[in-house]
Amino acid sequence: MLTNNIPTLEQFDLFSSKIANDSNSTMELQQESAQLPAPSTPSRMGRFRNALDRSRNGMNRSRNGIAKAIDRLNRSRNGGDLNQSRNGLDKSLSGLGEKEENTRIQSFGKNRKMWEEKGLKNTPAGITPEKLSSKSKPITIEDDKMPPSARCRLPGEGGDIIIRKGCVGNIHLLKGISTGVPPDEEAEKFSSFPSIVSSNIVADILAKQKELRGKPYPDGVAFTLWATDNMNVYGKSLAQIFALLGVRFVKDSVDDIELVPLIELKRPRVDVIVSCSGVFRDLFINQMALIDRAVKMAAEAKEPPEMNFVRKHSFQLTQELGNLTLREAATRVFSNAAGSYSANIAAWVKSNEWESELQLQRQFLARKCYAFNSDKPGMMEYKSELFRACLRSCEVVVQNLDLNDILSITDVPHYYDADPTKVIQALRFDDKKPLCLLAKTIKDGTEVEVYSLSETIRLDAMSKILSPDYFERVLSQSKNGVRDISNCLRNILGWAVTSGEVDTFIFDIANSLFLEDPKMQLRLREKDNINFRNMVATFLKAGEHGYWDTSDAKIRRLRELKKYAESEI
Repeated sequence: MLTNNIPTLEQFDLFSSKIANDSNSTMELQQESAQLPAPSTPSRMGRFRNALDRSRNGMNRSRNGIAKAIDRLNRSRNGGDLNQSRNGLDKSLSGLGEKEENTRIQSFGKNRKMWEEKGLKNTPAGITPEKLSSKSKPITIEDDKMPPSARCRLPGEGGDIIIRKGCVGNIHLLKGISTGVPPDEEAEKFSSFPSIVSSNIVADILAKQKELRGKPYPDGVAFTLWATDNMNVYGKSLAQIFALLGVRFVKDSVDDIELVPLIELKRPRVDVIVSCSGVFRDLFINQMALIDRAVKMAAEAKEPPEMNFVRKHSFQLTQELGNLTLREAATRVFSNAAGSYSANIAAWVKSNEWESELQLQRQFLARKCYAFNSDKPGMMEYKSELFRACLRSCEVVVQNLDLNDILSITDVPHYYDADPTKVIQALRFDDKKPLCLLAKTIKDGTEVEVYSLSETIRLDAMSKILSPDYFERVLSQSKNGVRDISNCLRNILGWAVTSGEVDTFIFDIANSLFLEDPKMQLRLREKDNINFRNMVATFLKAGEHGYWDTSDAKIRRLRELKKYAESEI
Protein backbone atom coordinates (compact mmCIF):
# COMPACT_ATOMS: atom_id res chain seq x y z
CA MET A 1 0.00 0.00 0.00
CA LEU A 2 1.34 3.42 -0.98
CA THR A 3 1.66 5.93 1.80
CA ASN A 4 2.56 9.56 2.03
CA ASN A 5 6.06 8.61 3.35
CA ILE A 6 7.28 7.50 -0.15
CA PRO A 7 9.49 10.25 -1.70
CA THR A 8 8.46 11.86 -4.92
CA LEU A 9 10.24 11.47 -8.24
CA GLU A 10 11.76 14.95 -7.90
CA GLN A 11 13.29 13.94 -4.55
CA PHE A 12 14.74 10.79 -6.11
CA ASP A 13 16.23 12.78 -9.04
CA LEU A 14 17.82 15.25 -6.65
CA PHE A 15 19.28 12.43 -4.56
CA SER A 16 20.62 10.67 -7.67
CA SER A 17 22.32 13.79 -8.99
CA LYS A 18 23.95 14.31 -5.60
CA ILE A 19 25.34 10.79 -5.65
CA ALA A 20 26.61 11.32 -9.22
CA ASN A 21 28.44 14.48 -8.16
CA ASP A 22 29.99 12.60 -5.28
CA SER A 23 31.11 9.90 -7.70
CA ASN A 24 32.74 12.43 -10.07
CA SER A 25 34.57 13.95 -7.11
CA THR A 26 35.87 10.53 -6.19
CA MET A 27 37.16 9.90 -9.75
CA GLU A 28 38.95 13.28 -9.77
CA LEU A 29 40.55 12.44 -6.46
CA GLN A 30 41.73 9.11 -7.90
CA GLN A 31 43.28 10.82 -10.97
CA GLU A 32 45.09 13.34 -8.80
CA SER A 33 46.45 10.60 -6.60
CA ALA A 34 47.77 8.76 -9.68
CA GLN A 35 49.98 11.79 -10.61
CA LEU A 36 51.63 11.86 -7.19
CA PRO A 37 55.18 10.50 -6.83
CA ALA A 38 55.55 6.92 -5.85
CA PRO A 39 55.37 6.45 -2.10
CA SER A 40 58.00 4.82 -0.10
CA THR A 41 55.57 2.06 0.89
CA PRO A 42 53.75 0.77 -2.27
CA SER A 43 51.64 -1.66 -0.28
CA ARG A 44 49.92 1.18 1.55
CA MET A 45 49.17 3.02 -1.70
CA GLY A 46 47.75 -0.16 -3.21
CA ARG A 47 45.38 -0.55 -0.36
CA PHE A 48 44.28 3.07 -0.79
CA ARG A 49 43.58 2.49 -4.50
CA ASN A 50 41.59 -0.69 -3.72
CA ALA A 51 39.46 1.24 -1.24
CA LEU A 52 38.73 3.88 -3.85
CA ASP A 53 37.71 1.17 -6.33
CA ARG A 54 35.33 -0.41 -3.81
CA SER A 55 33.84 2.97 -3.02
CA ARG A 56 33.29 3.66 -6.72
CA ASN A 57 31.62 0.26 -7.21
CA GLY A 58 29.36 0.92 -4.21
CA MET A 59 28.39 4.26 -5.66
CA ASN A 60 27.45 2.61 -8.94
CA ARG A 61 25.37 -0.06 -7.20
CA SER A 62 23.56 2.61 -5.18
CA ARG A 63 22.83 4.56 -8.36
CA ASN A 64 21.43 1.41 -10.04
CA GLY A 65 19.34 0.57 -6.96
CA ILE A 66 17.85 4.03 -6.91
CA ALA A 67 16.94 3.78 -10.57
CA LYS A 68 15.23 0.43 -9.98
CA ALA A 69 13.32 1.84 -7.02
CA ILE A 70 12.07 4.72 -9.13
CA ASP A 71 10.99 2.27 -11.81
CA ARG A 72 9.10 0.09 -9.28
CA LEU A 73 7.42 3.17 -7.86
CA ASN A 74 6.18 4.15 -11.30
CA ARG A 75 4.82 0.65 -11.93
CA SER A 76 3.10 0.59 -8.52
CA ARG A 77 1.38 3.86 -9.26
CA ASN A 78 0.15 2.46 -12.54
CA GLY A 79 -1.11 -0.77 -10.89
CA GLY A 80 1.31 -3.04 -12.68
CA ASP A 81 2.89 -4.68 -9.62
CA LEU A 82 -0.46 -5.10 -7.91
CA ASN A 83 -1.97 -6.92 -10.87
CA GLN A 84 1.15 -9.03 -11.20
CA SER A 85 0.96 -9.98 -7.52
CA ARG A 86 -2.70 -10.93 -7.82
CA ASN A 87 -1.99 -13.07 -10.89
CA GLY A 88 0.82 -14.78 -9.08
CA LEU A 89 -1.35 -15.47 -6.06
CA ASP A 90 -4.11 -16.94 -8.25
CA LYS A 91 -1.61 -19.18 -10.02
CA SER A 92 -0.21 -20.37 -6.70
CA LEU A 93 -3.66 -21.19 -5.30
CA SER A 94 -4.76 -22.98 -8.47
CA GLY A 95 -1.58 -24.95 -8.51
CA LEU A 96 -2.04 -25.88 -4.86
CA GLY A 97 -5.65 -26.99 -5.53
CA GLU A 98 -4.58 -29.14 -8.47
CA LYS A 99 -1.83 -30.68 -6.39
CA GLU A 100 -4.23 -31.55 -3.55
CA GLU A 101 -6.77 -32.96 -6.02
CA ASN A 102 -4.12 -35.13 -7.69
CA THR A 103 -2.96 -36.36 -4.28
CA ARG A 104 -6.55 -37.21 -3.27
CA ILE A 105 -7.18 -39.08 -6.55
CA GLN A 106 -3.96 -41.04 -6.21
CA SER A 107 -4.79 -41.92 -2.61
CA PHE A 108 -8.29 -43.03 -3.59
CA GLY A 109 -6.88 -45.11 -6.43
CA LYS A 110 -4.51 -46.87 -4.07
CA ASN A 111 -7.29 -47.70 -1.60
CA ARG A 112 -10.02 -48.30 -4.17
CA LYS A 113 -9.83 -52.04 -3.91
CA MET A 114 -10.14 -51.87 -0.12
CA TRP A 115 -13.21 -49.61 -0.35
CA GLU A 116 -14.87 -51.87 -2.91
CA GLU A 117 -14.40 -54.87 -0.66
CA LYS A 118 -15.88 -53.03 2.34
CA GLY A 119 -18.77 -51.77 0.24
CA LEU A 120 -19.66 -55.26 -1.01
CA LYS A 121 -19.38 -56.64 2.50
CA ASN A 122 -21.71 -53.98 4.04
CA THR A 123 -24.21 -53.73 1.18
CA PRO A 124 -27.43 -55.73 1.73
CA ALA A 125 -28.20 -58.47 -0.75
CA GLY A 126 -30.09 -57.38 -3.83
CA ILE A 127 -28.87 -53.79 -3.79
CA THR A 128 -27.26 -52.81 -7.06
CA PRO A 129 -25.58 -49.58 -8.17
CA GLU A 130 -28.66 -48.82 -10.29
CA LYS A 131 -30.86 -48.90 -7.19
CA LEU A 132 -28.41 -46.76 -5.26
CA SER A 133 -28.28 -44.13 -8.00
CA SER A 134 -31.70 -42.79 -7.03
CA LYS A 135 -30.45 -42.27 -3.46
CA SER A 136 -27.53 -40.12 -4.53
CA LYS A 137 -29.36 -37.21 -6.15
CA PRO A 138 -27.83 -33.77 -5.63
CA ILE A 139 -29.21 -31.93 -2.59
CA THR A 140 -31.16 -28.77 -3.40
CA ILE A 141 -32.80 -26.10 -1.26
CA GLU A 142 -36.18 -27.72 -1.87
CA ASP A 143 -35.04 -30.73 0.16
CA ASP A 144 -34.96 -28.58 3.31
CA LYS A 145 -38.48 -29.43 4.43
CA MET A 146 -40.24 -30.59 7.57
CA PRO A 147 -43.00 -33.15 7.91
CA PRO A 148 -46.50 -31.67 8.06
CA SER A 149 -46.90 -32.70 11.68
CA ALA A 150 -43.70 -30.89 12.67
CA ARG A 151 -44.17 -27.68 10.73
CA CYS A 152 -44.78 -24.52 12.71
CA ARG A 153 -48.38 -23.47 12.90
CA LEU A 154 -49.43 -20.09 11.66
CA PRO A 155 -50.89 -17.79 14.31
CA GLY A 156 -54.66 -17.85 14.50
CA GLU A 157 -57.17 -15.52 16.02
CA GLY A 158 -57.19 -15.08 19.78
CA GLY A 159 -58.25 -18.16 21.69
CA ASP A 160 -59.98 -17.87 25.04
CA ILE A 161 -60.76 -21.29 26.51
CA ILE A 162 -64.05 -19.99 27.93
CA ILE A 163 -65.28 -18.14 24.86
CA ARG A 164 -64.28 -20.62 22.16
CA LYS A 165 -65.37 -24.16 22.90
CA GLY A 166 -62.79 -26.84 22.19
CA CYS A 167 -59.97 -24.32 22.13
CA VAL A 168 -56.66 -25.24 23.72
CA GLY A 169 -54.88 -22.18 25.01
CA ASN A 170 -51.57 -22.76 23.23
CA ILE A 171 -49.38 -19.96 22.02
CA HIS A 172 -49.98 -20.81 18.34
CA LEU A 173 -53.56 -19.63 18.75
CA LEU A 174 -52.44 -16.22 19.93
CA LYS A 175 -52.53 -13.29 17.55
CA GLY A 176 -53.05 -9.57 17.74
CA ILE A 177 -56.35 -7.88 17.14
CA SER A 178 -57.51 -8.50 13.59
CA THR A 179 -57.04 -5.51 11.32
CA GLY A 180 -58.54 -6.90 8.16
CA VAL A 181 -60.87 -9.53 6.79
CA PRO A 182 -61.28 -12.51 9.16
CA PRO A 183 -59.24 -15.42 7.76
CA ASP A 184 -61.59 -18.25 8.67
CA GLU A 185 -65.21 -18.98 9.44
CA GLU A 186 -64.65 -19.26 13.17
CA ALA A 187 -63.06 -15.82 13.36
CA GLU A 188 -65.87 -14.46 11.20
CA LYS A 189 -68.37 -15.97 13.63
CA PHE A 190 -66.80 -13.99 16.47
CA SER A 191 -66.01 -10.87 14.46
CA SER A 192 -68.88 -9.01 16.14
CA PHE A 193 -67.91 -10.25 19.61
CA PRO A 194 -66.39 -7.05 21.04
CA SER A 195 -69.30 -4.74 20.26
CA ILE A 196 -71.99 -7.16 21.44
CA VAL A 197 -70.35 -8.41 24.62
CA SER A 198 -68.76 -5.09 25.55
CA SER A 199 -72.09 -3.27 25.32
CA ASN A 200 -73.44 -5.84 27.79
CA ILE A 201 -70.45 -5.35 30.09
CA VAL A 202 -70.86 -1.57 30.01
CA ALA A 203 -74.56 -1.90 30.80
CA ASP A 204 -73.73 -4.17 33.75
CA ILE A 205 -71.00 -1.79 34.98
CA LEU A 206 -73.39 1.16 34.95
CA ALA A 207 -76.12 -0.91 36.62
CA LYS A 208 -73.72 -2.17 39.33
CA GLN A 209 -72.49 1.34 39.97
CA LYS A 210 -76.03 2.62 40.32
CA GLU A 211 -76.92 -0.25 42.66
CA LEU A 212 -73.96 0.22 44.99
CA ARG A 213 -73.48 3.99 44.83
CA GLY A 214 -76.91 5.25 43.86
CA LYS A 215 -75.58 7.42 41.03
CA PRO A 216 -76.90 6.73 37.52
CA TYR A 217 -73.64 7.50 35.67
CA PRO A 218 -70.08 7.86 36.97
CA ASP A 219 -68.10 10.94 36.02
CA GLY A 220 -65.02 8.87 35.16
CA VAL A 221 -63.98 5.23 34.83
CA ALA A 222 -60.38 4.02 35.17
CA PHE A 223 -59.41 1.08 32.94
CA THR A 224 -56.34 -1.13 32.96
CA LEU A 225 -55.47 -2.66 29.58
CA TRP A 226 -53.54 -5.92 29.29
CA ALA A 227 -52.01 -7.20 26.06
CA THR A 228 -52.90 -10.91 26.21
CA ASP A 229 -56.40 -10.20 27.51
CA ASN A 230 -57.23 -8.09 24.46
CA MET A 231 -55.59 -10.61 22.13
CA ASN A 232 -57.62 -13.50 23.46
CA VAL A 233 -61.02 -11.81 23.40
CA TYR A 234 -60.70 -9.57 20.33
CA GLY A 235 -60.22 -6.28 22.15
CA LYS A 236 -63.00 -6.58 24.70
CA SER A 237 -61.54 -3.85 26.95
CA LEU A 238 -61.02 -1.53 23.99
CA ALA A 239 -64.65 -1.93 22.95
CA GLN A 240 -65.79 -1.11 26.50
CA ILE A 241 -63.85 2.15 26.39
CA PHE A 242 -65.38 3.09 23.04
CA ALA A 243 -68.85 2.20 24.35
CA LEU A 244 -68.49 4.45 27.41
CA LEU A 245 -67.22 7.31 25.25
CA GLY A 246 -70.00 6.85 22.74
CA VAL A 247 -67.61 6.17 19.85
CA ARG A 248 -67.85 3.56 17.09
CA PHE A 249 -65.98 2.52 13.98
CA VAL A 250 -67.05 3.83 10.63
CA LYS A 251 -68.61 1.07 8.57
CA ASP A 252 -66.12 -1.13 6.70
CA SER A 253 -63.18 0.52 8.46
CA VAL A 254 -60.79 -0.53 11.19
CA ASP A 255 -59.01 2.77 11.81
CA ASP A 256 -61.67 5.44 11.26
CA ILE A 257 -63.99 6.32 14.14
CA GLU A 258 -66.99 8.57 14.66
CA LEU A 259 -69.12 9.79 17.55
CA VAL A 260 -72.44 8.15 18.27
CA PRO A 261 -75.08 10.94 18.39
CA LEU A 262 -76.44 11.64 21.86
CA ILE A 263 -79.96 10.97 20.62
CA GLU A 264 -78.87 7.47 19.68
CA LEU A 265 -76.63 6.99 22.72
CA LYS A 266 -79.40 8.02 25.18
CA ARG A 267 -76.99 8.76 28.01
CA PRO A 268 -74.00 11.03 28.75
CA ARG A 269 -70.54 10.32 27.43
CA VAL A 270 -68.58 8.90 30.37
CA ASP A 271 -64.99 10.02 30.78
CA VAL A 272 -62.33 7.28 30.83
CA ILE A 273 -58.73 7.15 32.08
CA VAL A 274 -56.69 4.34 30.56
CA SER A 275 -53.60 2.81 32.16
CA CYS A 276 -51.83 0.48 29.72
CA SER A 277 -49.43 -2.25 30.69
CA GLY A 278 -45.90 -2.10 29.33
CA VAL A 279 -46.49 -4.99 26.92
CA PHE A 280 -49.71 -3.39 25.64
CA ARG A 281 -47.76 -0.19 25.02
CA ASP A 282 -45.18 -2.12 23.00
CA LEU A 283 -47.65 -4.15 20.92
CA PHE A 284 -50.73 -1.97 20.46
CA ILE A 285 -49.52 1.54 19.78
CA ASN A 286 -52.16 1.89 17.05
CA GLN A 287 -54.95 1.00 19.47
CA MET A 288 -53.61 3.55 21.97
CA ALA A 289 -53.76 6.15 19.21
CA LEU A 290 -57.38 5.17 18.48
CA ILE A 291 -58.36 5.65 22.14
CA ASP A 292 -56.61 9.02 22.28
CA ARG A 293 -58.32 10.14 19.08
CA ALA A 294 -61.68 9.02 20.45
CA VAL A 295 -61.23 10.99 23.69
CA LYS A 296 -60.13 14.13 21.85
CA MET A 297 -63.05 13.78 19.44
CA ALA A 298 -65.46 13.61 22.38
CA ALA A 299 -63.79 16.59 24.11
CA GLU A 300 -64.08 18.77 21.00
CA ALA A 301 -67.73 17.87 20.36
CA LYS A 302 -69.97 20.90 20.93
CA GLU A 303 -72.30 19.26 23.40
CA PRO A 304 -73.63 20.35 26.82
CA PRO A 305 -71.24 19.49 29.69
CA GLU A 306 -73.92 17.57 31.58
CA MET A 307 -74.14 15.18 28.61
CA ASN A 308 -70.42 15.03 27.85
CA PHE A 309 -68.23 14.40 30.90
CA VAL A 310 -65.10 14.27 28.76
CA ARG A 311 -65.61 17.84 27.59
CA LYS A 312 -66.53 18.99 31.09
CA HIS A 313 -63.39 17.54 32.70
CA SER A 314 -61.15 18.79 29.88
CA PHE A 315 -62.30 22.37 30.42
CA GLN A 316 -61.77 21.94 34.16
CA LEU A 317 -58.22 20.71 33.58
CA THR A 318 -57.36 23.71 31.38
CA GLN A 319 -58.36 25.99 34.26
CA GLU A 320 -56.78 23.88 37.00
CA LEU A 321 -53.40 23.25 35.39
CA GLY A 322 -53.14 26.23 33.06
CA ASN A 323 -51.10 26.50 29.85
CA LEU A 324 -53.03 23.59 28.35
CA THR A 325 -55.07 23.54 25.19
CA LEU A 326 -58.32 21.60 25.07
CA ARG A 327 -56.69 18.76 23.10
CA GLU A 328 -53.80 18.54 25.56
CA ALA A 329 -56.24 18.48 28.48
CA ALA A 330 -58.08 15.62 26.75
CA THR A 331 -55.11 13.27 27.18
CA ARG A 332 -56.33 10.11 28.90
CA VAL A 333 -53.94 7.31 27.81
CA PHE A 334 -51.05 6.65 30.20
CA SER A 335 -48.45 3.95 30.68
CA ASN A 336 -44.87 3.39 31.83
CA ALA A 337 -41.90 5.08 30.28
CA ALA A 338 -40.40 3.40 27.24
CA GLY A 339 -38.62 0.22 28.33
CA SER A 340 -40.30 0.21 31.76
CA TYR A 341 -42.89 -2.32 32.90
CA SER A 342 -45.34 -2.53 35.84
CA ALA A 343 -45.65 -0.25 38.84
CA ASN A 344 -43.37 -2.45 41.00
CA ILE A 345 -45.98 -2.55 43.76
CA ALA A 346 -45.90 -6.36 43.70
CA ALA A 347 -42.12 -6.33 44.15
CA TRP A 348 -42.43 -4.20 47.28
CA VAL A 349 -45.20 -6.36 48.70
CA LYS A 350 -43.17 -9.51 48.02
CA SER A 351 -40.12 -8.13 49.78
CA ASN A 352 -42.11 -7.04 52.88
CA GLU A 353 -39.83 -3.98 53.03
CA TRP A 354 -42.40 -1.27 52.36
CA GLU A 355 -43.22 1.09 55.19
CA SER A 356 -46.53 2.75 54.30
CA GLU A 357 -49.24 2.94 51.65
CA LEU A 358 -48.08 6.44 50.77
CA GLN A 359 -44.73 5.03 49.64
CA LEU A 360 -46.44 2.55 47.30
CA GLN A 361 -48.88 5.16 45.97
CA ARG A 362 -46.04 7.52 45.10
CA GLN A 363 -44.33 4.59 43.38
CA PHE A 364 -47.44 3.98 41.28
CA LEU A 365 -47.82 7.64 40.30
CA ALA A 366 -44.15 7.98 39.42
CA ARG A 367 -44.06 4.96 37.08
CA LYS A 368 -47.47 5.12 35.38
CA CYS A 369 -47.68 8.85 34.59
CA TYR A 370 -46.21 8.85 31.07
CA ALA A 371 -48.84 10.12 28.65
CA PHE A 372 -49.44 9.04 25.08
CA ASN A 373 -50.56 11.72 22.66
CA SER A 374 -51.69 10.85 19.13
CA ASP A 375 -50.66 14.35 18.05
CA LYS A 376 -47.08 13.40 18.96
CA PRO A 377 -46.81 9.76 17.90
CA GLY A 378 -43.99 7.66 19.25
CA MET A 379 -43.48 9.73 22.41
CA MET A 380 -44.29 8.98 26.04
CA GLU A 381 -44.22 12.29 27.89
CA TYR A 382 -43.89 12.69 31.64
CA LYS A 383 -47.22 14.21 32.75
CA SER A 384 -47.43 13.65 36.49
CA GLU A 385 -49.77 16.54 37.31
CA LEU A 386 -52.13 15.73 34.44
CA PHE A 387 -52.20 12.06 35.46
CA ARG A 388 -53.12 12.90 39.05
CA ALA A 389 -55.78 15.38 37.96
CA CYS A 390 -57.36 12.82 35.61
CA LEU A 391 -57.44 10.12 38.29
CA ARG A 392 -59.08 12.51 40.73
CA SER A 393 -62.32 12.49 38.72
CA CYS A 394 -62.64 8.68 38.62
CA GLU A 395 -65.49 7.06 40.51
CA VAL A 396 -65.20 3.50 39.15
CA VAL A 397 -62.20 1.23 38.52
CA VAL A 398 -62.67 -1.64 36.04
CA GLN A 399 -60.43 -4.62 35.30
CA ASN A 400 -61.25 -7.45 32.90
CA LEU A 401 -60.14 -10.91 33.95
CA ASP A 402 -58.28 -12.96 31.37
CA LEU A 403 -59.75 -16.41 31.98
CA ASN A 404 -57.33 -17.94 29.48
CA ASP A 405 -54.41 -17.15 31.79
CA ILE A 406 -55.80 -17.50 35.31
CA LEU A 407 -58.87 -18.70 37.14
CA SER A 408 -58.39 -16.50 40.20
CA ILE A 409 -57.13 -12.98 40.88
CA THR A 410 -55.16 -14.36 43.82
CA ASP A 411 -53.05 -16.55 41.51
CA VAL A 412 -50.93 -13.75 40.04
CA PRO A 413 -49.72 -10.37 41.36
CA HIS A 414 -49.98 -8.18 38.27
CA TYR A 415 -53.67 -7.38 38.71
CA TYR A 416 -53.23 -5.70 42.09
CA ASP A 417 -49.92 -4.22 40.91
CA ALA A 418 -51.91 -2.07 38.45
CA ASP A 419 -54.89 -1.37 40.73
CA PRO A 420 -55.31 2.41 41.35
CA THR A 421 -58.21 2.22 43.85
CA LYS A 422 -56.45 3.64 46.91
CA VAL A 423 -54.35 5.96 44.79
CA ILE A 424 -57.55 7.61 43.53
CA GLN A 425 -58.94 7.76 47.06
CA ALA A 426 -55.82 9.60 48.25
CA LEU A 427 -56.08 12.07 45.35
CA ARG A 428 -59.78 12.90 45.69
CA PHE A 429 -60.70 15.94 47.75
CA ASP A 430 -63.64 14.14 49.37
CA ASP A 431 -61.48 11.10 50.30
CA LYS A 432 -64.09 8.86 48.69
CA LYS A 433 -62.87 5.45 47.54
CA PRO A 434 -63.92 4.51 44.00
CA LEU A 435 -65.90 1.38 43.28
CA CYS A 436 -63.66 -1.41 41.95
CA LEU A 437 -65.36 -3.86 39.57
CA LEU A 438 -64.12 -7.00 37.83
CA ALA A 439 -65.69 -8.18 34.56
CA LYS A 440 -65.74 -11.87 33.63
CA THR A 441 -66.91 -13.27 30.31
CA ILE A 442 -68.45 -16.73 30.69
CA LYS A 443 -69.92 -19.52 28.57
CA ASP A 444 -69.57 -18.82 24.84
CA GLY A 445 -68.79 -15.14 25.22
CA THR A 446 -72.36 -13.90 25.18
CA GLU A 447 -72.84 -13.77 28.95
CA VAL A 448 -70.99 -11.44 31.27
CA GLU A 449 -70.66 -11.31 35.03
CA VAL A 450 -69.61 -8.14 36.80
CA TYR A 451 -68.59 -8.48 40.45
CA SER A 452 -67.26 -6.05 42.96
CA LEU A 453 -63.66 -6.64 44.00
CA SER A 454 -64.61 -7.54 47.58
CA GLU A 455 -67.05 -10.20 46.34
CA THR A 456 -64.43 -11.70 44.01
CA ILE A 457 -61.70 -11.87 46.66
CA ARG A 458 -64.11 -13.39 49.16
CA LEU A 459 -65.22 -16.03 46.66
CA ASP A 460 -61.67 -16.89 45.58
CA ALA A 461 -60.39 -17.14 49.15
CA MET A 462 -63.21 -19.38 50.33
CA SER A 463 -62.90 -21.69 47.32
CA LYS A 464 -59.10 -21.93 47.36
CA ILE A 465 -56.85 -20.93 50.21
CA LEU A 466 -59.45 -21.51 52.95
CA SER A 467 -60.75 -24.76 51.48
CA PRO A 468 -59.23 -27.95 53.02
CA ASP A 469 -59.83 -29.79 49.76
CA TYR A 470 -57.65 -27.28 47.95
CA PHE A 471 -54.69 -26.86 50.29
CA GLU A 472 -54.55 -30.54 51.26
CA ARG A 473 -54.38 -31.50 47.58
CA VAL A 474 -51.72 -28.86 46.93
CA LEU A 475 -49.58 -29.96 49.88
CA SER A 476 -49.83 -33.65 49.03
CA GLN A 477 -49.37 -33.50 45.26
CA SER A 478 -46.98 -30.61 44.72
CA LYS A 479 -43.48 -30.23 46.08
CA ASN A 480 -44.05 -26.46 45.96
CA GLY A 481 -47.31 -26.60 47.89
CA VAL A 482 -46.11 -24.35 50.72
CA ARG A 483 -44.87 -21.82 48.20
CA ASP A 484 -48.24 -21.79 46.39
CA ILE A 485 -50.11 -21.17 49.64
CA SER A 486 -47.66 -18.45 50.67
CA ASN A 487 -47.94 -16.70 47.27
CA CYS A 488 -51.74 -16.81 47.44
CA LEU A 489 -51.74 -15.19 50.89
CA ARG A 490 -49.27 -12.57 49.71
CA ASN A 491 -51.48 -11.69 46.74
CA ILE A 492 -54.45 -11.31 49.09
CA LEU A 493 -52.33 -8.93 51.16
CA GLY A 494 -51.43 -7.05 47.97
CA TRP A 495 -55.12 -6.52 47.20
CA ALA A 496 -55.63 -5.29 50.76
CA VAL A 497 -52.80 -2.77 50.31
CA THR A 498 -53.92 -1.38 46.93
CA SER A 499 -57.71 -1.56 47.33
CA GLY A 500 -58.64 -2.16 50.96
CA GLU A 501 -61.35 -4.62 49.85
CA VAL A 502 -60.13 -7.71 51.75
CA ASP A 503 -62.23 -8.87 54.69
CA THR A 504 -60.32 -9.35 57.93
CA PHE A 505 -61.92 -12.74 58.59
CA ILE A 506 -59.90 -14.18 55.66
CA PHE A 507 -56.67 -13.65 57.61
CA ASP A 508 -58.33 -14.95 60.80
CA ILE A 509 -59.35 -18.25 59.22
CA ALA A 510 -56.04 -18.66 57.39
CA ASN A 511 -54.11 -18.05 60.61
CA SER A 512 -56.13 -20.67 62.47
CA LEU A 513 -55.61 -23.20 59.66
CA PHE A 514 -51.88 -22.80 59.01
CA LEU A 515 -50.25 -21.28 62.08
CA GLU A 516 -52.32 -22.03 65.17
CA ASP A 517 -52.64 -25.72 64.36
CA PRO A 518 -49.40 -27.29 65.74
CA LYS A 519 -49.50 -30.29 63.39
CA MET A 520 -50.05 -28.14 60.28
CA GLN A 521 -47.37 -25.69 61.39
CA LEU A 522 -44.85 -28.48 61.83
CA ARG A 523 -45.84 -29.99 58.49
CA LEU A 524 -45.33 -26.71 56.64
CA ARG A 525 -42.05 -25.97 58.37
CA GLU A 526 -40.59 -29.39 57.58
CA LYS A 527 -41.77 -29.30 53.98
CA ASP A 528 -40.48 -25.81 53.10
CA ASN A 529 -39.19 -23.67 55.94
CA ILE A 530 -38.26 -20.70 53.71
CA ASN A 531 -41.77 -20.25 52.32
CA PHE A 532 -43.20 -20.94 55.78
CA ARG A 533 -41.16 -18.00 57.00
CA ASN A 534 -42.57 -15.88 54.13
CA MET A 535 -46.10 -16.91 55.12
CA VAL A 536 -45.51 -15.80 58.71
CA ALA A 537 -44.07 -12.50 57.44
CA THR A 538 -47.25 -11.94 55.37
CA PHE A 539 -49.48 -12.43 58.41
CA LEU A 540 -47.23 -10.18 60.47
CA LYS A 541 -47.33 -7.39 57.88
CA ALA A 542 -51.12 -7.63 57.62
CA GLY A 543 -51.47 -7.35 61.39
CA GLU A 544 -48.98 -4.51 61.84
CA HIS A 545 -50.59 -2.33 59.14
CA GLY A 546 -54.18 -2.94 60.17
CA TYR A 547 -55.38 -5.09 57.26
CA TRP A 548 -55.97 -7.89 59.75
CA ASP A 549 -57.82 -6.92 62.92
CA THR A 550 -56.02 -9.04 65.50
CA SER A 551 -54.66 -8.78 69.00
CA ASP A 552 -51.23 -7.59 70.11
CA ALA A 553 -50.56 -11.00 71.63
CA LYS A 554 -50.93 -12.70 68.24
CA ILE A 555 -48.62 -10.15 66.65
CA ARG A 556 -45.96 -10.82 69.32
CA ARG A 557 -46.37 -14.55 68.77
CA LEU A 558 -45.92 -14.08 65.01
CA ARG A 559 -42.71 -12.14 65.58
CA GLU A 560 -41.31 -14.94 67.73
CA LEU A 561 -42.40 -17.55 65.17
CA LYS A 562 -40.72 -15.58 62.39
CA LYS A 563 -37.44 -15.42 64.34
CA TYR A 564 -37.62 -19.14 65.02
CA ALA A 565 -38.22 -19.91 61.33
CA GLU A 566 -35.31 -17.66 60.30
CA SER A 567 -33.00 -19.39 62.78
CA GLU A 568 -33.64 -22.74 61.06
CA ILE A 569 -32.98 -21.49 57.52
